[in-house]
Amino acid sequence: MAVLAAGGCSHSPSEEALRARLDALQTAGETRDIGDFMDIVAEDFSGNNGEFDRVGLERLLRLVAMRHKSIGVTRTGTTVEMHGELAIVKMSILVTGGAGGLLPETGQLFETTSNWRFVDGEWIVGSATWKPM
Repeated sequence: MAVLAAGGCSHSPSEEALRARLDALQTAGETRDIGDFMDIVAEDFSGNNGEFDRVGLERLLRLVAMRHKSIGVTRTGTTVEMHGELAIVKMSILVTGGAGGLLPETGQLFETTSNWRFVDGEWIVGSATWKPM
């Protein structure tokens, strides 16, 4: 019984687990929970080819959260390429923000590519690029 329980607790680098992490990032963005978002970002993160490190990304997220009482994140066209304990995720992301009313006041569509790695039983994002569409 203990062997079965231990086997059930082991994690493997699956696409399903990676997609769950994408969902967690989306939720953290929408709820403006910078801590939960950054928990999924690698310590050595690099964004937009070195324009942002982990600290710079956190500052950017805090700025967006301070500017908008309400944030919406919509993912489309998500593709995942699995390479063992590494993965590449490509998707479009619509980010909207506003004062919390019925309709968002601002919005921007981004084309993104992110590189993920499986570390200590969880997927973390190591690098990402994003550009407005």
